[in-house]
Amino acid sequence: MEAKEASSPAAGGGCPVSAEEIEKWMEEAMQMAKEALENTEVPVGCLLVYNNEVVGKGRNEVNQTKNATRHAEMVAIDQALAWCRGSNRSPSAVFEQMVLYVTVEPCIMCAAALRLMSILGLRG
Repeated sequence: MEAKEASSPAAGGGCPVSAEEIEKWMEEAMQMAKEALENTEVPVGCLLVYNNEVVGKGRNEVNQTKNATRHAEMVAIDQALAWCRGSNRSPSAVFEQMVLYVTVEPCIMCAAALRLMSILGLRG
């Protein structure tokens, strides 16, 4: 993966994200996708990054859990919500500043969940 631009603003007018950061986080998302594939899942991985810290990450877990809603994005959202609770932070304030890194375009279910959580910074 080649970094092409010095920085680009996150969707929704958030903080600029450097090409190096995008590459770093996408590499980690790709590792999550590889882990999913190794576990007979559809190879999708994603990260939720807040203030340059991963607060949620997920890979598809549908087959493993026998739960059709355990897509990578939904797993990451659950982890991020747990992080907010543990850090005593407002989820709405945190999610508005997050950047989502995902290896494939989210399905309609995940896209709707991401929109409801006000995650507007999408990379992938």
